[in-house]
Amino acid sequence: MSFLARCIVVALSLLASFAALPTAWSQKPGEEIDAFFKEQPIVELNIEIGSKEMDALRREPRKYVRAKLIERVKGMDVVYDGVGVHCKGAAGSFRGIDDKAGLTLNMDKFDNVKLFHGMDKFHLANSLQDPSYISELVCGEMFRAAGVPASRCAHAVVSINGKRRGFYYLKEGYDSTFLRQNFKTRNGNFYDGGFLRDIDQPLQLVSGKENTKPHDDLKKLLAAARSDPKQRFAQLEKVLEMDKFISFLALEVMCWDWDGYPINRNNYRMYHDPATDKFTFIPSGMDQMFHDPNGPLFPGFNGEVARAVMATTEGKQRYVKRVEELIPLTIRSEKTMKRLDELQAKVQPALAAVDAGAGRDYPNQVNRLRSGMQQRAKRLEEELKKLKK
Repeated sequence: MSFLARCIVVALSLLASFAALPTAWSQKPGEEIDAFFKEQPIVELNIEIGSKEMDALRREPRKYVRAKLIERVKGMDVVYDGVGVHCKGAAGSFRGIDDKAGLTLNMDKFDNVKLFHGMDKFHLANSLQDPSYISELVCGEMFRAAGVPASRCAHAVVSINGKRRGFYYLKEGYDSTFLRQNFKTRNGNFYDGGFLRDIDQPLQLVSGKENTKPHDDLKKLLAAARSDPKQRFAQLEKVLEMDKFISFLALEVMCWDWDGYPINRNNYRMYHDPATDKFTFIPSGMDQMFHDPNGPLFPGFNGEVARAVMATTEGKQRYVKRVEELIPLTIRSEKTMKRLDELQAKVQPALAAVDAGAGRDYPNQVNRLRSGMQQRAKRLEEELKKLKK
């Protein structure tokens, strides 16, 4: 082969490599993320973890260890080295690293490596409590359409050290790009609600560079929630993005997120935006939605802020109105039913390739979700009619 011919072969090989990369270099992180979740691909990932690091995860599963992430793209490997990984999940979904573990990946935890399709952080959820693998994806779309920030989802086939662990859904992390895309600033205090914890406790501060001392902003919100009932709604509006919270509250009940903040003080995040000096609640862990389609319109609100808002006349009225508005746009919508069909057509073949039994049963799981939405809409509409009478 001549020198010129060899140069051409090398050039073509380089072009093919660039074509296989997840995103174009010219794109900004937010644009990369938008493009990724617009496509909602099913990616193939292998996570290489050394023996010492595997032992460390067995001892302390929630502590980051160093790993290498390898994404298979168009027959080629895209390698991300120096990635941080740890196990994730609560009581019902947690599995150890030798099982089908839920995972959190932090792209620059140990080295300043490239982002994963624009993301600094993302999660691989094992979806053990949601065999449809789409509950969080669909409900997240509902929340975002209603003006409430929520993570976006795609899917992945995951291996660890070359051993396949199964089908997962891939969830956008709450990193600086997520905050920049959903709020006026990204330097505010961002809190993780943790397990069955409310704002009267020192919630975990995930990030924050604002001047407000961590937890002082929570104390202001708590004081508003416990203020004089006659002034409470007005006091809450000063420290809470009320329109977003009413929509958040309505959808949490409509989707019967029994393990979310309003009902159970669980599975939520909070962001205090310094630009507005107000809090926004963010849903998370939406893998058990529509668990009880016949749940009441007014369940027991254990979340202190939810209970405080609903104890006011204006809060209750706005909640009822928002539920009425959202039912035909979400759980009663033909668009939502078509969306379930689209996702089933996309997910089922990929799931079947990993787990034949789960693939065969997949239509039943999607129909369970569809039936839950339809029953829920019917129950709420009946309650709203009684309320008007």
